[in-house]
Amino acid sequence: MEQQDLQAERIEIQDDLWAANEFFQEKGWTDGLPIIPPTEERVARMLEAVQRGSQDVIGHVPPRWAPATVEKIAINAVMAGCLPQYMPVLIAGVEAITDPKLNLYSLQATTGGPAVMLIVNGPIRHRLNVNSGANVLGEGWRANATIGRAIRLIQRNIGGSYPGTTCKATLGWPGKYTLCIAENEEASPWEPLHVERGFEAGTSTVTAISADGAVRASDLDSTTAEGVLTNFAQRMEGPAGPEAIMVICPEHAKIIAGDGLSKKDVKRYVWQRAHWVLKNLPDESFQQRVKRRPDLKLTRDSVLPIVDRPDDILVVVAGGDGSQSQYIHVWGQSTPEGGSTRSATKPIQS
Repeated sequence: MEQQDLQAERIEIQDDLWAANEFFQEKGWTDGLPIIPPTEERVARMLEAVQRGSQDVIGHVPPRWAPATVEKIAINAVMAGCLPQYMPVLIAGVEAITDPKLNLYSLQATTGGPAVMLIVNGPIRHRLNVNSGANVLGEGWRANATIGRAIRLIQRNIGGSYPGTTCKATLGWPGKYTLCIAENEEASPWEPLHVERGFEAGTSTVTAISADGAVRASDLDSTTAEGVLTNFAQRMEGPAGPEAIMVICPEHAKIIAGDGLSKKDVKRYVWQRAHWVLKNLPDESFQQRVKRRPDLKLTRDSVLPIVDRPDDILVVVAGGDGSQSQYIHVWGQSTPEGGSTRSATKPIQS
């Protein structure tokens, strides 16, 4: 990559890792963790990993609505600690987070403080060693940690999302540092997420979805689908949102499928049981819910499902040994139009 292909501003600082990190911290260009300085040589190596022009615009990142060029993505990838071969995932990830239906502007500006969760599917999981097994939502995998972190840095450095100013998160949560997993397709008895969404099994994809908290759905006792899913549904009670994520561990998936349930059956079973009982709401909360969803003609006797439709539940098989699944709540409101935010799945190009 010739030097003139790079358009970002050059900044000369002391050739010292500590000094470089102090400079980036002062500028507000990092998430609080140390970064790798994005030198021209390192950024050029990132760009060599993709067949895209350095100034190709992948999307515009709110709230600044600045163009996310391939070069800018590469700069943030270096800072996050990514390997060059992760660049195709990041480009698809930026396409997903800037898809209008995700409504990243609202995610960036809300007091709710959601993260963007990435779910990787297809053969690229193995090529890049993206974890889909044990401790899938935890530490220990470079690909998961750095890809998710790069997306957060892109939201910050390109989009201009800064806590306390443009980012209005009251509390936030640790998922905002990084939240990237792969689906354990080999351990799943059902079609993977990307196939469910119309892609070929051999196509690699990344799905971006709003996520603002997780609840462990532990069940070491149940030996039937009814038991596992009833316990899971009890973790999902209110408030209703546009979508919901069930991360089902392989052991639970095996039990559920062993009783003959398809993925659609899982969604419908949980949808019928995960409810928000409106008679239990304080008056002001109830009135706001009625105001937001006039189409539902809600009363105090209404029971509101966790999502509008069973298909609004994402079922993803991931994790290692053990009977520990997890419910991940999706930030946002359900609306007559389908929700204030919707997940977006994009193919990963080499």
